[in-house]
Amino acid sequence: MGLSVPRPAIIAHGVGARGDLPLPLPFFVWALGIALAVSFVALVVLWPEPKLRRLAEGRPLARSPTWLSSTLGALGFGIFALSLTAGWIGENIVVRNILPVTLYVTVWVGGAFAAGLIGDAWAAVNPFRPIASLVDGWHGSRSPTRRGPDWGLWPATVGIVIFLFYELSHPTGSEPRTLAVLLTTHLVGVTVAAATWGREWVLSNEPFTAVFRLIGAMGPVFGDGQRLRLRPPLAGLAGMPVRPGTAALLLTVIGGTSFDGFSESSIGRDIFADLGGWTFSAAEFVGLLLSILVVSALYGYGVWWTARVTELDRNTAMAAFAPSLVPIAFGYTVAHYFQVFVDNIQAFVFRLADPFGWGWNIGGMADNVIWQIDPDVTAWIQVAAMLVGHVGAVVVAHDIAVDRFPAQVATRSQLAMVFVMIAYSALGLWLLLTA
Repeated sequence: MGLSVPRPAIIAHGVGARGDLPLPLPFFVWALGIALAVSFVALVVLWPEPKLRRLAEGRPLARSPTWLSSTLGALGFGIFALSLTAGWIGENIVVRNILPVTLYVTVWVGGAFAAGLIGDAWAAVNPFRPIASLVDGWHGSRSPTRRGPDWGLWPATVGIVIFLFYELSHPTGSEPRTLAVLLTTHLVGVTVAAATWGREWVLSNEPFTAVFRLIGAMGPVFGDGQRLRLRPPLAGLAGMPVRPGTAALLLTVIGGTSFDGFSESSIGRDIFADLGGWTFSAAEFVGLLLSILVVSALYGYGVWWTARVTELDRNTAMAAFAPSLVPIAFGYTVAHYFQVFVDNIQAFVFRLADPFGWGWNIGGMADNVIWQIDPDVTAWIQVAAMLVGHVGAVVVAHDIAVDRFPAQVATRSQLAMVFVMIAYSALGLWLLLTA
């Protein structure tokens, strides 16, 4: 993840060390491939009609008190302000400043984990929401008819590519000063966009908000505008809004996670070992783009087959099955970053005792030692995340297919997609073993 420092500081990359898997790689590849194939056959037999859209309605939970929403919003803004201030005036040392662990672990990884397991929790703590609301309220009263351009999720996709460049490729991408410049630039962009096009445009296109909203669609908890509701996992993907660029954004996330694993593999280390500075940065950025292209090409093959069988045009097919990429993005994130999250969410809490790296020890937390999970447990969780993510993708793709096409056409249309899921899982497992 662009962070390479010893424990108990932020740890580089979430991919397990070589040999972490408790059984040989071919065993897991075959087992996962068989599991996906069996899942597909079972769905064809037992799932002849779409179910997810009906299940997505969920059932109501208790009303969320107003004070809770305000408290979470204040908490998110407070952590944002503290981390950004620490980036500017605190020690410019990764292991002592709170900003790197906040941005790369608490927000990026933690936001994705929370979205997939619970729902779009980022919406409650999003620090850009009150900023955009404040700016919009001031400028909107003078220009109430403002409406921003509809570029789909392409602005968010470009934003995530830039973020991944800093995370994975930038020579000083983990240093607090570098991240302070990046985050301040982003804040200025949010402010200008809110002033020009309004709050809703910002909340529809801001990169982190867009990613966590997509992953959050698979979570069991969601809001209907008045109260929280509960639904089965994955059900929300049936009604997930798909805008232009949705598939590109999800493939960028998957490709970024894949490249993070590849750069830490033995092959990746051999390729990049002798490079340094901006030469290293440029080479890694090219590798990042190639990784995104590879996972996009695999998905493109599945889309091509689906379009050929169903006589849809490719753009329509790509958009229609984009929700099936969400479980893969989530599964890859859990598999590759589970260990780094467990270690460094603790580091984030401890860093609150001395956010600027000035030698404080508020509450005595700075002296705590990180508790580590047994490597075998981590390995099984990584494999389980791959399995759940890819089986979930097969379920979602099948449900979409039977919702749009006759039964026989739906089955044939998904043959290539199942192959793509197996290829994704084999790639992900290989990255876990060779890192």
